Amino acid sequence: MGYQFLARLVQAAVVSLGSCAVAVAGAIEGTVTFPSEFVPSMTVYASDLDTLKMHSVQLARGQANFTVEVAPGRYFVFLVPNEPGAPNVYGAYTEYSLCASHDIGKCEDHTLVPVTITARAPRAAVTIDDWYLTDAVAEQIDHIRGVAAAVHLEPLSAPRFSEYASAPFDASVTPQVDYGASDLTEEDRRIVQRALSGGPNFAGHVTVSLTSCGPACGRVVLVDWRSGAIQELPPPGPERLSAPIQGTLPCRADEALVFRRDSRLLCVTRMRGTTVITQYYVWNAKNAALVQSGEYQRPSQTFCAVAAR
Repeated sequence: MGYQFLARLVQAAVVSLGSCAVAVAGAIEGTVTFPSEFVPSMTVYASDLDTLKMHSVQLARGQANFTVEVAPGRYFVFLVPNEPGAPNVYGAYTEYSLCASHDIGKCEDHTLVPVTITARAPRAAVTIDDWYLTDAVAEQIDHIRGVAAAVHLEPLSAPRFSEYASAPFDASVTPQVDYGASDLTEEDRRIVQRALSGGPNFAGHVTVSLTSCGPACGRVVLVDWRSGAIQELPPPGPERLSAPIQGTLPCRADEALVFRRDSRLLCVTRMRGTTVITQYYVWNAKNAALVQSGEYQRPSQTFCAVAAR
């Protein structure tokens, strides 16, 4: 009799513990809004503010939704693209995410926002749409991940985003794009229009989108919100043809194309033989055009050594 009572008691305790375990388990459910049509593969990170424990999930190319299982706590949530075409190294859930859908063009606060999971509220939903992080926030994420700060990834004489600040722009009215003599296909134009729906993402009043020109080939298309004029990435040198981004990088693939909304600087990194070439372009507000400002070359071993830190 006593044995049966004890067995029932143990069984009840196990059931109770199982219920509690389910009750305290939680999840952060997210949606990714990427500033171009081609959503790259990404890694989602949820960093516990108190324990510093990192949770991560891999997203396949084109996947826009994710779920990260976490315990109760407070978390910063951010993304790192795993392939070329990213407008910035990081995307994150920030104050910008909370206000961007209500006031595009006027949300300038990019502070990381904690996501809270509790036993009573075990699930939280977020939208990751801030790809325009400041240097300070990017360095904060670098510190969380335990990697070298982005400011040290390039030669000391290379231009910095903060050196080419752009003014805020009221983007309440989407521009009428003048495609003119552009040879963009109908599909390319749909990609550009979808990118415009997210507002300017470069130089304050320009939208940059990436269309496809074949396997491992992307065309950088820019639309000026002030005039509706469209242009492509200019090639280095005196040529007048457009310059697509071709090939893939051996590492740090998310840095093939890097730009920010609050800066007039745009960086393109590609391979030339076994050498990695980074070309810097600056948006000239007077001429409403990109102008190449510099080029740096590094052996691929040197370029990839940073990724291995």
